[in-house]
Amino acid sequence: MPQNEPKINISHDISSASSDIESLRSLEYMGNYYLKDYEYLRPKVIDRGKAGNIVASLERNKVGNCKLFARLWLREVLKGLKQFLYEGSLHGVKYIFEPTFSFKERMIWVVIVVISIAICAVNIFQLFSKWHSTPFVNVIDSLPSPIWAVPFPMVVVCPQLHLQRSYVNVSAIDKLSLNHFFASLVCPQMSHTKQAPSQRMTPEDNILMQKFIVEGSPKCTDIIKSCYWRPTQELEWLEKECCEKMFKPIFTDYGLCFAFNSLPLNAMNNDTQYWHKTFDKNVTQQALNWSLDGGYPKVFPPDPTTIPLRVMASGEINGLGVELYLNSSEHQFECDGNNLGYNVLISSPTDHVYVSTVLRLPMNKMTTIEVSPTTYKTDNALRGLAPYIRQCFFQDEKKLNYFEFYTDSNCKHDFWMRLYIWETICSTKLDFRCIEEVRAKVEEQLTYAYYEDSQEDRKAQTEFASCHPACNDILYSSQVFYSDLMSVPRISKANFQFKEGEVTRINVHFYDDIFLGQHRHTQYDDYYFAGAIGGLLSLFLGFSIISVAELVYFALLKPVHTALKEIFKTFE
Repeated sequence: MPQNEPKINISHDISSASSDIESLRSLEYMGNYYLKDYEYLRPKVIDRGKAGNIVASLERNKVGNCKLFARLWLREVLKGLKQFLYEGSLHGVKYIFEPTFSFKERMIWVVIVVISIAICAVNIFQLFSKWHSTPFVNVIDSLPSPIWAVPFPMVVVCPQLHLQRSYVNVSAIDKLSLNHFFASLVCPQMSHTKQAPSQRMTPEDNILMQKFIVEGSPKCTDIIKSCYWRPTQELEWLEKECCEKMFKPIFTDYGLCFAFNSLPLNAMNNDTQYWHKTFDKNVTQQALNWSLDGGYPKVFPPDPTTIPLRVMASGEINGLGVELYLNSSEHQFECDGNNLGYNVLISSPTDHVYVSTVLRLPMNKMTTIEVSPTTYKTDNALRGLAPYIRQCFFQDEKKLNYFEFYTDSNCKHDFWMRLYIWETICSTKLDFRCIEEVRAKVEEQLTYAYYEDSQEDRKAQTEFASCHPACNDILYSSQVFYSDLMSVPRISKANFQFKEGEVTRINVHFYDDIFLGQHRHTQYDDYYFAGAIGGLLSLFLGFSIISVAELVYFALLKPVHTALKEIFKTFE
């Protein structure tokens, strides 16, 4: 430290200030102020006593270096903050510390800066609120998707002939026998609650019931006489191979039906169930090369035999054609009423068909069904959000007990079975009444769980009771057209005799080669969110990355450097 410190004349005026600049530079605590600022410095600003006392204290007592360093650093931080506010790039702040301004002028700028900060804070708060309330948006894809990227829909054909007269005459069955009860389970005209036995069914009785339904219902070869599938068979119509290769039996609420492009039951379910062996005793667990989240394997050329099946183009010749026959002599009014024809169900291959969109297929008509797929995709960036916020589940987030693929319909059926699976086989009147009550209870609980999961103040948890849709899913919409069927050359060629009103034909195909799906993505990604906040700060305060650098320099780097420098000087 210099022994003879320069003296400052307190009464000097502005004109004499310039001559003292060089002497003022030698004062350690002054910092790098602009030269123009010395023209407005008042005498009381320059006070060297405190700095001198601190330096003297360091010279007298070197034991408390850490404490003194903290005091020096705090002093320099306060100076650096003042210098940052006065010389930094923030809008309007430097006028608050302008020495040439009067007190009123400074207060005006204080009010202006406070109002600007308040408006900026309100806008940032609204931005956060919007991000929290609607963190994602659903938009239509900017580019169309080809139809070969999605599976062909599952087509389920259900004859409105549940029990053949040649197998059993419903009106002649003993009303106290099990067969009468079995018939009431599949015949729409018979009330199963009135025919229920007084004793519960045994597992052996359950096997007899499955055998009764399978043998009494029309066989696949009885109703499907020929079929056509372009991707694998080119221009060839199949006859016996239709039921062997393309249509598989499946139980639905409409009785025993036959499904095209359905996933194998052992691939639809987590485990191979005993009832899967009703149609194939050698059935085993089967893995698929396709999933809702991942789609088909990225290989070229695409394999047309990959399950579920797909097509490469739209149009009638690239779809599914089926010629159906229904023997009217097998019809029983006591079982099916006046209805004669088919129910056709169109759905995604991942949905287990219990109930779905039903299309009525009349006889002696050519029915054309044009299908349009709609895909729903979700960005992986939304995985960080809780499912109750994004209102959907990824496949690995919610596992079902009895179904491999998570969809909202599979979830509902899984929920229903979990509530009733521990009960004995349903057979008595009380059991059937209980089943209806369980179904109503499931719908009630799902409704309650949906609103509970949708509450904004809901606490985070790992289990979710509601059945939200899958984050990646496929839905199919259809248009139906009917035309008169003059002749059926396929069946005639096979030398098959049929009556008027016993034959019909159906064709299912995609409406167009491309389609527009829907995409769910974050409303504000990291870059957009940072840009939005930075834009507000820059608009109202002039705050930028340079401002952050200035703050770090004046409030952190420079104070540390100055404090260390003064401490080292005390040891010299």
